[in-house]
Amino acid sequence: MKKTPIALALLFATATSSAFAAENEFHHEARINYGTNSEEVSDGVWSAAYRYYFEAVDQSNGPYALNGFLAQKSNVGVNYQYYDIENFDVDSINIDGKFVFDSNWFISAAYGRTNFDSFDTDSYLAEVGYYFNSSSAVSAFYSDSDNDTAEEYGLAVRSFMALESTAGIELSANWSHTDFDDTFNVGADWYINDSWYVGANYFDTRSSDYSISTGYWWQISDTFSATFDASRLIDSDVDGVNLSASIVGRF
Repeated sequence: MKKTPIALALLFATATSSAFAAENEFHHEARINYGTNSEEVSDGVWSAAYRYYFEAVDQSNGPYALNGFLAQKSNVGVNYQYYDIENFDVDSINIDGKFVFDSNWFISAAYGRTNFDSFDTDSYLAEVGYYFNSSSAVSAFYSDSDNDTAEEYGLAVRSFMALESTAGIELSANWSHTDFDDTFNVGADWYINDSWYVGANYFDTRSSDYSISTGYWWQISDTFSATFDASRLIDSDVDGVNLSASIVGRF
């Protein structure tokens, strides 16, 4: 019987447990990632990212993938991506920062620049939000760019609920508006333990796609980890399974 990549990921996650229970705190997070589709594995996107938290982040606070969100700390980050589209090199860089006030309000800003052949595009994003408890946030955002792409604004909410028998469930919802359309999506990721999750999303767009996903965070040591994610769009013209793998360093 042929096994799909998602089935193999589920089998792997079920058969293994986190190799190391990280307990140290960190200020720095560095990541190298490769994302692709199972139909064209070699035509993927490479990215490198770095983030600095001004206060220490506790790795024992919830699922590893959510440590940064649950910390609710001010931070700055940079992300670089590179990929090839029909023999044209495309690279982009994004710089962002978030400042969290003592009142639990926060503001975020981001600047991005994408180079496609000889064409450059600058993009901007601003966000203001509020942490209404230790694991939940609501925010409003606005984004724009210097090309003909329509400006966008919207609302987002995100919350993690810890459970006794499993690590917990992360719920998210997002609404956005452009001159062309309104979009809405909701998602839920169930963390069986601090390393493994399974999730589902609904995208209320013109194509109205659903997706299912799973991922595993292998904590190799206090400092190094490997992550693996797979997702599949349901009732979509997009074939194959989206795959992603990362090496993460925290110190």
